[in-house]
Amino acid sequence: MSDIQKIVRIFIGSPGGLKDERQAAHDVVNSVNRSHADRWGLQFKLLGWEDSVPGYARAQDKINEDLDKCDYFIGVLWDRWGTPPGSTYSSGFEEEYFRAEGRIKDGLMKDMAIYFKKVDVPENMEPGKELRRVRAFRQKLIGEKKVFFKDFTDAQTFKDVVREKLEEIGWNETDLRTNENPDSTQSKNSTSTQQDSGPPTADARLLDKGARDFLEDLIQRSRDWDGTSSQEVARLRLIGTAVTRGGNDQDYLGNHDANLIFAYFRDTALSNQEFRALIDCGVFGFQHQNVPLWRWLQKYGDAGIWTRLIELAIYGEDTLKRYAIEILALGSLPIPSLDDFFTKERVVKVWLSDDASDQVFDAAVSFLGSNANSNDLKLLEETAASISAHRRPQVERAIVSILAKTNLNGALKRAVENDVDVSDKRLLESLFGNPRSLDTSTLISCLSAKSELLRSRAVKLLTERNELTLSAAETLLTDSNHENRLMAAESLRRLGVELSDDVVKKALSIVKPNSNPFGLMFSRTETDESYYDRYRANLLLEMDFRSLQSKADTQGVFGYRELSALYAKFPKKMRDFARVNLADKFKGYLERHIESGKATGEINENTETQIRSLEQFLQTMMCNDALAALCAGMDTRDLDLVRDVLGTAEINANEVILKYLARFGEWSDIELVKKLGDYPTRRRPRGLLDFLETKAPEQKATAILALGKDRIADMLTLELDGAVRISIAKQLSKKLIGELSDEVLLRELNRADDKYRIVFAIKCVSALQKSRTARILDGYVDSSERRFYNSIHWLDLGASLPSKLAKDIAERALSTQ
Repeated sequence: MSDIQKIVRIFIGSPGGLKDERQAAHDVVNSVNRSHADRWGLQFKLLGWEDSVPGYARAQDKINEDLDKCDYFIGVLWDRWGTPPGSTYSSGFEEEYFRAEGRIKDGLMKDMAIYFKKVDVPENMEPGKELRRVRAFRQKLIGEKKVFFKDFTDAQTFKDVVREKLEEIGWNETDLRTNENPDSTQSKNSTSTQQDSGPPTADARLLDKGARDFLEDLIQRSRDWDGTSSQEVARLRLIGTAVTRGGNDQDYLGNHDANLIFAYFRDTALSNQEFRALIDCGVFGFQHQNVPLWRWLQKYGDAGIWTRLIELAIYGEDTLKRYAIEILALGSLPIPSLDDFFTKERVVKVWLSDDASDQVFDAAVSFLGSNANSNDLKLLEETAASISAHRRPQVERAIVSILAKTNLNGALKRAVENDVDVSDKRLLESLFGNPRSLDTSTLISCLSAKSELLRSRAVKLLTERNELTLSAAETLLTDSNHENRLMAAESLRRLGVELSDDVVKKALSIVKPNSNPFGLMFSRTETDESYYDRYRANLLLEMDFRSLQSKADTQGVFGYRELSALYAKFPKKMRDFARVNLADKFKGYLERHIESGKATGEINENTETQIRSLEQFLQTMMCNDALAALCAGMDTRDLDLVRDVLGTAEINANEVILKYLARFGEWSDIELVKKLGDYPTRRRPRGLLDFLETKAPEQKATAILALGKDRIADMLTLELDGAVRISIAKQLSKKLIGELSDEVLLRELNRADDKYRIVFAIKCVSALQKSRTARILDGYVDSSERRFYNSIHWLDLGASLPSKLAKDIAERALSTQ
């Protein structure tokens, strides 16, 4: 067969909502190419709307140009028909389908297949308009009996049906090429004969010596059940995965066998082939971090820890390439290069090319944003200019991340000019973490940014600097972000603009449609007025003490907003008031106002009944605000009262209260911390803020650590919310972890919570000396009790790599958890 492989182009057409299936199709094409390309002498190339280069023509015309280059058409439909493309067709998919059908009739395209993702419509529900169009199209195919179609349920089953179709096409294309070139088989056989002549040289055997010695010993064993151990079977499988050739399926050692190898052969001089296969296995399983990796990197050859990872990051298959890039990012490596051919310029272009899969492209962009430097900017800019428009913004985000390290104003301006989506929390913090370095003119330019979060940060800083202009505030009153609308409304008020309550309420209320994902005909809306409530609360803060107190009295039982404003603005004056009324949880306060209202005729029998139904809710609201105000005074004499309220009322997990307990409380108060905010949401008047849902795990963890700092081992045995426990692990100092016994550390590494184990193991690597980490790892692996593979994975980092490198990787890994 010729060394020049034929390219078979396949167009994939679908409406929106099928991103996972489109990615699955790309993954299957890459997999089939790896498995069969040499055998068939051809490569599949998948094209779709994302590959079309934008221009001034109608968007669908550009897509059609790619469709016309293809030999086959695959259509995928679910619950949407799509939007009209600006032609006589009802959707872009319909135009693509009929265009492909016409090209098949004209002999310009060979075949097509249509796949339908199943949609379950609940009984007594009518399908929406788009779903009805999809079903009608499916019925049309059934009636015509001309086009192959098939149903599937999810992305995995879609992979199976696409692979089946691709293999059918591949064999058909191979038959066609054989007929066109009758000498191909003879040529292939002739070549094979030449290649097979002569024995292999001594240094070019299929297996390295260590692997051959092991196999020769194994061959001599009996067939008795006890003749071979499970770990030896695992090594036999490892050797099988270490031997690879083009045309074979790519295979990796399973996680159980990989951990058996680690348990029994971690100090054995395995062959380089086996170490390479173990590294590949560790990289392939890096997503779940449940197979060892770091020891094999340290042991593999003499070329350096990162050698195999660099190879995989450059020319490994997609999954290996993605995770190799992510691991190199953890290692703080610069853009890699391999030899004179794979320079860093070529590597970047390969990573970011339109042929790169989404998973590789995304990993590369993340790597470049964190690990590239200002010297690499020109290369990234040149590469960004040469790739598809839909991928360019992600490369721009990486460029902004690099600029943010040395030029905050330049980074922000670039983000605005190139419509960069700044939704990543770490990037946002790097851009706005040093506000004193940001020019006001730069912040003003950010008001036109596409990113909502970027606009919000800029609006906040401009508001604090009193630099938000009248015209900017008027524009922001209709911003898509309601936090920006709130700041705009308050700025307009400070600038002397009179806004009616109706206008403010409409601007700050969020109407949330509760639509059915299947396009069903039933829907309802909900209104969130929390921003409007904050605006009203801020209005109250502008009043003086007497006016605000008078307004609270006038509101009577419903004066909790006014009381909250009094606590916030006049904390010292209100402290005794809070103490008196917290003593009976505001029961007497409400009773007095009810009786007063009845005496003046403002409250009748029906009104009283309604108030009584809200009595506990009103008490809870008032107790929450009053207790937070009392704790803000940080007076140790209030401790007994604080404990009493926390023990009997439903109190939100407020940061001020947690700080008070952390400062003045003791061990027994941990139970009060744990229950803060852990109450079911009550039915309450529409539009009021929900004070009972936030649990504040990080703040709770801080308080519990303060209360249990002298009893860390006991504290870790407490029954804790998972998020609180993880936050405690993150906040444990290196000194405290180092003081814990091996027994306690091993106990924590065996907890059932998967994420907690990962965080705790990484913290151990960060805190402990290499020798102690190695001792704990050996004890953990050799223990007869249950062991968790991800604990082994991270402890191995600290036990195997040089100490400073291991700790640096641990710190980076922890920041991603």
